[in-house]
Formats: sequence, structure tokens, C-alpha cells
Amino acid sequence: MSEYRYQQRGKDVMAKKGMLYFVAIAFFGTVIYQGVGNLVVENPAVKLAEHDQLIMYSITGCEYCEVKRRELRRAEIPYVEYVVDRHPSAGNELTEKLSLAGFSSKEMGFPSFDVKGTIIPNNPPLIQIKKIIRENTQSGEM
Repeated sequence: MSEYRYQQRGKDVMAKKGMLYFVAIAFFGTVIYQGVGNLVVENPAVKLAEHDQLIMYSITGCEYCEVKRRELRRAEIPYVEYVVDRHPSAGNELTEKLSLAGFSSKEMGFPSFDVKGTIIPNNPPLIQIKKIIRENTQSGEM
């Protein structure tokens, strides 16, 4: 009889531990899911003169540029692309904008963006581009 109680008690303890693990996993899973949008690391961005375009500066053969093109198309965000190694004037324009924004040419990576007047070098996340577009749209409505 006492062996039966010992076995039953062990099963109860295991059931409680299992329930505790389930609750902990559910809790932390929910916290992580809710916080995913806040985990994106944004690139430094500097606002210059406002305009109405999203300009992507890229280079030939850049895989990151190709990925960003697909992201922008999938998100249905219209943009203008300048391939700086094919159009030196676009490269000079980007260098000038970066300089005005306080970035050195050593900090430049591709693709770099001019999001309606806000300069963001080094392949910013799409969520950051959308955020700046949304902020510019809201400030234009006021």
C-alpha cells in the first residue's frame, strides 16, 4: 500500500512539473512573440531635405540589393533605384548626401537609401524604411 502511494505521489509531482514547464514555455513564448517587432536593430538615419521619393542606391552584383528589391516589390513600395557603379553621378550624389548627413564613405554599405529625405546607409531593415515612410506621410497630412 505504501509503495502505491509513493508511485502515485511521484506521478503527481511529475504532472505538476509538466504543467509548470508548459506554463513557463507558454509565458515566455508569448513574451517573445509580442516583443519580436521591437527587436529590430535600426541603422542610423539622418533627415536632410524632404522629397517624395524612396531612392535605393545599389551596385551591380550585390546580393543584399537583390534581396531588398524583392522585399520592396513584395511590400508594394514604389522606389527609384540608382546603380552607382553604372552611373557615377548617382555615386557622387550618394557620397554628397552621406557627407551632409555626417557619415563617412567608409561607413557606406549597399544598398543605401534616401527615404523621402532621410539618409540610411548600410542595408536598413524593411521595417525601418516603412516606419520612415509612415512618419513622413503622417507629418504631410497635418
